[in-house]
Amino acid sequence: MATPYFTSTPAGFQPAPTASGPWSTEMLHGRLLGGLAARALEHDVADDGWRVARLTVDLFRPAAMAPVQISTRIIRSGRRIRVADASATCEGHDVARVTGLVLLTGDEPPGRIWRPPTEPWPDPDTIADDPSDDSPDAWLVRTVEGGFGTGERSRTWTNDTACLVDDEPLSPFVRAAISGDLACPMANSSDQGLYYINADYTLSLARYPVGPWVGLEVAQQLAADGISLATSILVDRDGPFASSTGSSLATTPLATDG
Repeated sequence: MATPYFTSTPAGFQPAPTASGPWSTEMLHGRLLGGLAARALEHDVADDGWRVARLTVDLFRPAAMAPVQISTRIIRSGRRIRVADASATCEGHDVARVTGLVLLTGDEPPGRIWRPPTEPWPDPDTIADDPSDDSPDAWLVRTVEGGFGTGERSRTWTNDTACLVDDEPLSPFVRAAISGDLACPMANSSDQGLYYINADYTLSLARYPVGPWVGLEVAQQLAADGISLATSILVDRDGPFASSTGSSLATTPLATDG
């Protein structure tokens, strides 16, 4: 079984080496900070019948490969809407702030609503792992179209086979949260490398994903003056279930083999 990304300790969540990000082996991956916060919000705020509909993750300081502490605070708890914050602290510094919008589920209203047509995805089990991918072995990446370093529109399946914390299985919401961070690097990747680093991402969910595979399809990338806005659609085997949009800053490139 794959090593969990974090182990619970009295000092906080201790990262394993596989929790590092692509920019530095001494820096935690931002998607996993979002996952830790999502896990805490789901536990503290999303009771039965409630669902996190929006998760906004502000990544305003690099986090070292050191224990992470997560604290939550309920901002508003109403009959149908709850809002809560989660803060991530590492080595005495606030490294991320996360806001969750939690809604009460109910019956679908009648009527026909226009939606854009969806393009079918090949089953991830029919696609080989990307031989150029340098992600941890517990993080599977299978490219449907484009891919990092191609400069083309990308559609990619991902599957984290490792637990986030200890031996606790990934919940569907946490799986979506750690996948939503990929919306920006996928959309911002050029044929000369990745020149943008995430400052935030906002995951908006109509529902939670089903199964271990999450697909991301780049929908848009806008850029000016060293600031990028990127959006991807998230899908599972049943179709689209969420979107993720993030802002990024131009930086020294993360090179790719292209």
